[in-house]
Amino acid sequence: MTDLDTTFDDAGPGDADAPMTRGEKREQTMCRIMEAAKKCFVHAGFQGASMQQICAAAEMSPGALYRYFPSKEAIIGAITEADRSQDAEIFRTMFENPNVVDGFVTAAMAHVRHMHESGNASLFTEIRAESMRNEAIDLTCQSAMGTVQQGFRDYLQGAIDRGEIEPCVELDAMLPMIIAIGEGLAINDLPSKGVPLDSIETLMRVTVEAMLRPRKRANANDN
Repeated sequence: MTDLDTTFDDAGPGDADAPMTRGEKREQTMCRIMEAAKKCFVHAGFQGASMQQICAAAEMSPGALYRYFPSKEAIIGAITEADRSQDAEIFRTMFENPNVVDGFVTAAMAHVRHMHESGNASLFTEIRAESMRNEAIDLTCQSAMGTVQQGFRDYLQGAIDRGEIEPCVELDAMLPMIIAIGEGLAINDLPSKGVPLDSIETLMRVTVEAMLRPRKRANANDN
């Protein structure tokens, strides 16, 4: 068996002792670097954190780390992509919900809980601040936000076409507002400030209903 062989005859799919493939080892190492970088960015800021500090936090030599990430911008790109995968799962459950208001509120609350439990509010704040002065970071953020915004657009336009909602303004004006609200919730981490989750959900539902103005369904027994 060569080093490139990824088949292990003696290891079942649930065998915790099965040796990792090269791809799995690479992914594990990249995650280790990203977690180290997150701590450095939060502690010293994007500008203040050096690649040498990230190497020390990850317990890796510069040569080893640079094989995975050539720059801090590349690390931010990987962190953003990982978050985009998490968001995709949240949005998948939203898209599958037949009630657009419930879908929106459920997705929003899942995002609030994720940001609170992951403790990433400070990191998200640092990335957004850096995006205002770093073109590479800004492009990464804009790409991620563009994907999210397009998903919202498709979801809401479908609800409009089906006659389920009648938004108070056109989508081009509403979508940036939705993104801004989402970023505000991510940055402020209200649960950490003592705001109960059920209160956040109530306020979110009132806000979403006011913006989307869902149309009341006719009672099937009414003629």
